[in-house]
Amino acid sequence: MIAGSLRRNLIDVEPKSLGLILLLTGFVIAVAISLYVVKPQYQSFQDKSASYEMLQGQIDNQAQMQQLIEQQRGKIKTLQLQLHGEAGQLQVNEVEAYLVGRLQEFAWDAGIELSGVRPGQAKRILEFEEMSFKVDVSGEYKNLYQWLNKIGDKLGFMLVSNYEISLAGRKNEQENLKMSVTIVFYRVADR
Repeated sequence: MIAGSLRRNLIDVEPKSLGLILLLTGFVIAVAISLYVVKPQYQSFQDKSASYEMLQGQIDNQAQMQQLIEQQRGKIKTLQLQLHGEAGQLQVNEVEAYLVGRLQEFAWDAGIELSGVRPGQAKRILEFEEMSFKVDVSGEYKNLYQWLNKIGDKLGFMLVSNYEISLAGRKNEQENLKMSVTIVFYRVADR
């Protein structure tokens, strides 16, 4: 009965109006399909795309962070070397032999003669170990100066507590100096 009355009403409708009704009905169906089928898929795609970009940014940030960490580790190593010197990582019983060997190596590099090294008594002062050496060297003034600078640069915190400089004699038309110094090295004490 409803179908019959619907047919009669459709027959009475003009063809232009009927086309417009069908067009609007198609539009409503298309909108409904896009809202219930396409839009969730599109929203899911956008969410996944945003997640991908965020993760990609995290990967880039992680690479940058790793590079910064490596730079900071390099700076820490440099600072440790400046503070503790090359002997900072050695055991107490190895430090004395190491320092004497390095003093000799630096003397050769500077072109001076290391004629004597007498280790003093090691002392503990607060959290530091103090090791003193009485060292006798001879050579030209600039070479002696170079030797002292190299010791300070390479072997960590040290000071020269006593020094005496005197003429040692002539060598190849140049006057050599004889220098006796007491060098005191400091390092963090083992616990």
